[in-house]
Amino acid sequence: MIKKILFISSLFFAGVLSAQTFQLSDYNDVDISNTTHYEYGTPTELGLTKFHVKNLTGTQASFALKVEKVHVPYTTSGLACCFGTACFSASATVSGTQVINNGVGDNVSANGIYTDLKLSPVTWMWADCANDSATWIVTIYDPANPSDEVTATIVWKCGNAPVSVNEISKENLRLSAFPNPATNNLTVSYKINKSFNNASVELFDVLGQKLISNELSSNAGDVMLDVSNLNAGIYFYTVRVDGNAIRTERVIVK
Repeated sequence: MIKKILFISSLFFAGVLSAQTFQLSDYNDVDISNTTHYEYGTPTELGLTKFHVKNLTGTQASFALKVEKVHVPYTTSGLACCFGTACFSASATVSGTQVINNGVGDNVSANGIYTDLKLSPVTWMWADCANDSATWIVTIYDPANPSDEVTATIVWKCGNAPVSVNEISKENLRLSAFPNPATNNLTVSYKINKSFNNASVELFDVLGQKLISNELSSNAGDVMLDVSNLNAGIYFYTVRVDGNAIRTERVIVK
């Protein structure tokens, strides 16, 4: 009996330790946790993009920030990371993860939303608005428990956002891909819970170049993409319905 109690207690505390504390949202409080999120606008607007950190617990929490460069157009394409008025920069010349301000971020109140996180490309001009973009992996984490984290891949693109879909939204789409990382073939499993005229699965590189496109002939199924000829790196796969991108996710090819 004692062993059973200890075992149950260990499961309880493990569950507490593994619970997610934070949610990362855009400035409209739309949850972007564990997704690929796109920011569109003029060069001025893209230099002012802000995000929200939601505390999912009933006690005040401290959060820190780390980022990783995926794609930048120029060596001067840094990333501004601001907690309120305290601003720091991530360098475009550094490969791998960069911990911002030595792991010191800010606090967010119990069940509150922190609205002063600014993340935006800096120190370079959008010389080619139609083609220039910057992509960074952004991770919010608890500095006292680094495994308690939430991540999003954020893409900044100059120009206007694509027309959104009114009847088919990401809530009507179930999507997963395996294996991830992929070596030879990537299988995309999907289910679209709405009727449509045409749909496809597309694979893009970090520059936004379409590499693969496969038509979808039914509302649910598996599509195999041949990635054996691709260079190792990060790619994005998108489900497009009636000409509109519904959802985009990240995949690694090794």
